[in-house]
Parts: sequence; structure tokens; C-alpha cells
Amino acid sequence: MRILLSLFLLFAVSFSGQAQTRHWAFQKPVRPAVPKVKRATWVRNPIDAFVLKGLEKRALSPSPSADKITLLRRVTFDLTGLPPTPQEIASFLADHSPNAYATRVSQLLNSPKYGERWAQHWLDVVRFAETNGYELDAERPQAWRYRDYVVRAFNEDKPYNRFLLEQIAGDELAEKSFETRVATGFLRAGARHVVSGNQDEAVNRQEWLTEAVNGIGNAVLGLTVGCARCHDHKYDPISQKDYYALQAFFSATDDYEYKRHSDEELQKYEAQIKAHGASLKPLEAQVGAIEKPYYERLRAEKVSRLEPLYKQALLTPEKMRTPEQRVLAEHAGTFTNISWDEMLAALTPSDKERRANLRKQLHKQEQEAPKPIPAALGVSEVHQPIPVTHILVRGEPHVFGATVNLDFPTILKPARLPHTGGSHAVTPEYLATLQLRDLAQAATGRRLALAQWLGQADHPLTARVMMNRLWQTYFGKGLVRTPNDFGLNGERPTHPELLDWLATEFVRQGWSLKQMHKLIVMSNSYQQTSASDAQRNRIDPENRSLWRQNRRRIDAEGLRDSILSAAGTLNLEMGGESIRVPLEPEIVDTIFTESEPDNLWSVDPDPKQHTRRSLYLVRKRNVRLPLLAVFDMPDRMLSCAARGQSVSALQSLILLNSPFMQEQSRKLAQSLLQSQSQEEPRMRTLFLRTLSRPPTNHEKQATTRFLRDQKRILTRRGEPEAEIAVWADLCLAMFNLNDFIMIR
Repeated sequence: MRILLSLFLLFAVSFSGQAQTRHWAFQKPVRPAVPKVKRATWVRNPIDAFVLKGLEKRALSPSPSADKITLLRRVTFDLTGLPPTPQEIASFLADHSPNAYATRVSQLLNSPKYGERWAQHWLDVVRFAETNGYELDAERPQAWRYRDYVVRAFNEDKPYNRFLLEQIAGDELAEKSFETRVATGFLRAGARHVVSGNQDEAVNRQEWLTEAVNGIGNAVLGLTVGCARCHDHKYDPISQKDYYALQAFFSATDDYEYKRHSDEELQKYEAQIKAHGASLKPLEAQVGAIEKPYYERLRAEKVSRLEPLYKQALLTPEKMRTPEQRVLAEHAGTFTNISWDEMLAALTPSDKERRANLRKQLHKQEQEAPKPIPAALGVSEVHQPIPVTHILVRGEPHVFGATVNLDFPTILKPARLPHTGGSHAVTPEYLATLQLRDLAQAATGRRLALAQWLGQADHPLTARVMMNRLWQTYFGKGLVRTPNDFGLNGERPTHPELLDWLATEFVRQGWSLKQMHKLIVMSNSYQQTSASDAQRNRIDPENRSLWRQNRRRIDAEGLRDSILSAAGTLNLEMGGESIRVPLEPEIVDTIFTESEPDNLWSVDPDPKQHTRRSLYLVRKRNVRLPLLAVFDMPDRMLSCAARGQSVSALQSLILLNSPFMQEQSRKLAQSLLQSQSQEEPRMRTLFLRTLSRPPTNHEKQATTRFLRDQKRILTRRGEPEAEIAVWADLCLAMFNLNDFIMIR
């Protein structure tokens, strides 16, 4: 019996090992032949052939194409994150040429809005934010430069392998620049546990390395490599040794702030800072004069309540204290500290008002501080000599196991490592020279070798993972429905041959994302209607075969931007420092209590900046706008591979009642009343601006009744500006329609 059990276990282990090594995602993509299908006339490009082959296997047929307006709204949202304008709709409908759609797609891909839209998707994956997260959530000044780099990269159609090269090793390139150093902000995009007090540097260092390795694993490899930090991966053939060998590529790397300035510019900036600091002192002195007597009284009260030993130690001059008294005085100092809220509560109403007014003046002047010298929040090889990388027993930073050299995960290493077009061939011999290289030089080339390996044409994962992300955005679900996990625990692709064809075509197109975008949106598969069908729905209820397009909800940022666009208030200014917009009073009270939120959430003084695209709002991990938070904007603590689509009462409440929605509804109403004098053309414009289509006859009748009845009610109440109020209510109702927040 024991022999049989041993043989069974041996067979099970052997079978499991073979399954791991033969797993589809660990084999290099092989370009399949485009399949032949029965309904060849439906095939617009090879994507359709692969989709149709799967449909025919299940005796399914594709859905007809969406109507022209639906298709325009869909592709405009997908490529720019904004709805088409009434002018764009009219122009598209008036173009009856067979190339009308292709022409519009090219225009959208060449629009700067395209880069803003697709940067948003990438920033989700790399968990970019402008604060550290955790309890302090401290700011990262000028982190926005990485966001702008990503926008430019997409708009310039930077080859994806070059895009990765700059983000992983932009400071190690022969042609490095300020821009490529900004790009390395990718490696410090994640959360970081920065706190005051005693620090365990070994733990801090390991957290940094973990974030860097996991960032590569999630965003580029689509693997849960972090599972191998404490032990061999339980599902994938990634050992703990593999994990730390990958970590060794970053062993010399750490945060580095690269500043671009001359000595003269630095001196000028320092003089401006000094002058600005001097201008704040009179106001600070006035605030201090108000606070001082209250601090002194409160402290005296606390001292009087101390036990005699503590009180005596505290009152004894510091130089005359005994060793015991020094300890007692230190403890007593903790007991007698006065917090800001204690002082604030003690102020008389008149002093509290005076202090508040001075604080407002002080804060206004603080916002006028000189702009900082441009800095790239990137990384560099700052640890010299290079620390030895150890396997950490159970992942404990203080428990060292065997040493490891930098290397790629064994399962992903091809037998031959070809030259990648960089300055070196990524061979085992080259990796050995990196391990032994003299570190007197500024860069080691370790991360450069890693980036070159990731950008190899036959890498098993790099192109597949990115193509899956594109597909997911256009169809709601990826070909692999676990976009950050291509391992054995993830889902298998619904169309494996299509995924491999897309990956190899991506490389053939010079890693051009725009070419792949165009290929997908030009396919008949993408252009299908989203209307359901009872018979086909019974066969494939999850639409895994793609017999129709999927209805999708606009994401949080797209929803806010669409509201601003429809209202005519959207500020399309690109780039620059991130914007803080006003928060609802309830949010301020909850998050900041009474801790003078003007100092912690400094609203941009220019109201025109408050209607910038959501991409340009400050990305603070612990504070999100309520509208964005309830519609599933991620907090960026972890990589967001796919946004959830929750449904809650809060979503309806905020779309109906929030100050933002009320304000934008009124702005839209005012715009309609100013531009159109007659009700019917005004109504048509409203539908075009919100739903990207004219109203149906039934909708016209319902809208006319609503306007008539609502005006009667508001007039009876004595509502001032009843005409604007009626149309504002109608605009608010339009913003709450399914057709507004959904893409069909």
C-alpha cells in the first residue's frame, strides 16, 4: 500500500511539474495562420476570422453592426474618454463615403485626448499616485511629471518596448535625458510606508524592492511573482530563488531626485524662497501672539496636575537635573504637550475668528510660493558597493539564506538569448559581468539588461499581456480574464490563437500601440451591436465567444469628464501641476476634522482649473472625490488590472444631489437657453450633448410634458429664475439616464 501511495505521489508531482512547464503562457507566441471561415464576407481583418471561427464552432452567428451614431459614441469614448460633440456627430453623419469611419478613427488616434485617455489605463496598472499612502499619505512633489510623460508617450506612439526601456532603465541609457529620468518614476509609483520615529532600514529597503519587483510582475509580466517572496510559488513554476534573482536587478537602485538647473538658477530660487519665507513671518507672528497665552495657560494647568516628582524634575533647570530627573522631565514633557485641537478649543470666539482670518491670509500667501526647480522623481544606482542579494527565509529581512545572482525566472528563460538592439546582448555571460562590475561608474546596466530582455520579440509574456489589456478595454473583458495573472491560477484565454496573433502582430508593427488600436476598432467584431438575443444568450450567456459587443459603463473619470463636456465647462488644458478641487464639506469634516483643511487640502485658487480633465486632479491615495470613489476609481495602493463595476444607492444619490451635479446641470441649462431661443432645437441640442443622438418622438413628448409640469410647480413655489431652474432639472435628469453613463 505504501509503495502504491508513493508511486501515486511521485506521478502527481511529476504531472504537476509538467503542467507548470508546459503552461501556454510560458511558451513563446507562435504566429498562427489566419483561419478560413464559412462567412468570409464578414471578415474585415484577421481579428474577425479568429472570432468567427470560434462562433462557427458553437453554431453561433455574429451580431449586425451598430448604427452610425452608436458606433461614433463608442469609439470616441474608447479612444479619447470623451463623448463626441454635436459638431463631430453632424460631420460624421454627413460623410457618406465608405472611409468615413476609418477617417474618424485616424482623427481620434491623432488627437491629444487619446494620450490622456490611455495614460489613465496605464496609471491604473502601475498604481500611480502623488502621495505615499498609509497613515501619513505624504505628498510626492512633482510626481505629476511621470503622468505627463505617459501621456506624451502614448500620443507620440512610442514603441512599447522603448516605453518599457525608459521606465525601467531610463537613467542607464546612453542617450539618457531629463525625460527618461522622469520615466523611471514607474519604479516608485507604488505606495510606500514612510513614517517618523524609529525606522528599521532593512524592512524599509525590502519594502522598496518588493514594490519594484511586484510592479514589473503585475504590469509587464502579468504574473503574481510576489507570491514567491516567502516561499516557492504554490501554483506557478517560480521559485523563491527566482524571485530574489529578479530582485537582484534592483539591488543597487533606490529613489533619486534629479534636478535640472544651473548654479545661477539655483541661487535665484533660493533667494526667492528666502524672500517668500520672510513675507510670511509677520502673519505667523500675529498667529503666534494669539496662541501663546493659551498654550502657556494650558501647559501650566497640566504641570499643576503632575505628581510632585515629575513636577520637580520639570521645574529644575536642565543643567542642574540629575540623571533620574532627566528621564522624569522627558516623560513629563510628553504629558504636558498641548495639541492644536486643545488650543483651538480653548480660544475665545473672537480670538478664534481673528486667528482663522490670519490663517486664511497666511495660507493664501503660502500658495504664492515660488515654483520649485524642475525635478525628476526617478531612481538611480545609489547603493555602492552593490549589496549582496540573499534569499530571505520566510521573507524576513533579517533572516538571510543563500546568496543569489541576478537572473531571469527559470521558466521564462529561452535556451538562446539573442541580441536585443541595445548596447549589449542579454546573454548569461553579460549578466555575469554585471554581477562583478566595478561600481565606481554611475550606472551598472542591471536594469537595462532586464528591460532589454522584457522587450525581446519572442518574450512569452510582454506582448501578450499588453494586447490583452487593449482587448479588455474595448470589450469589457480580456481574452484572458485575469489580466494580472497569466499563471496556472489565472483563466485560460477564450481565444488563444487570436491572442498569439495579436502579440506577434504587435511586434511586427514595431510595437506600435496606435496600429493595434486601429486594427481592433476597425474590426467587425468591435463594431457589432450590443443588443442581446435570447437564443444566442442561452448558448453563451457570458458572451465569451463575442457574438455581440458588450455594454459597458463609463469609468469614474470618464463620467466626470463627460458631465463637464456636456455642460460646456470642460477645460482641455493639458499637463502641468495637478489640481485640487473643492471637496464637499462633509468629506472635509470627516477626513480633516477641524484641523484647518485649508492647510491640508489647498484648493486651487483659479476656478477655471477646477474643471480640468479628471486625469489632472491630484491623485491622493487616501482622499478621492466622492463622485470618483463611488464609481469605483481605485485607491492606487495596489495594481488595478480591471476596475470593478459596483452598483449602489450612493451612485444615484451623488448623481442627483451633489453640489457638482447641481452646478453642472445649471451650467448646461444656461448654455442651452443662451444658444437656442426655441424649445425644440434646444431639446435636440441637449440630447446631442448628453446622449450623442437626437431625441425620439416619444422622448420629445415626455420631455415637453416634464418642462410644462415642472415649470408650473416651480412658478407656484415662487422659484426665482424658474425657466433656468426647469431646464437645470431636465439636464440633471439627463445626466442620470442609463444611456448617459453606459456605452452601447
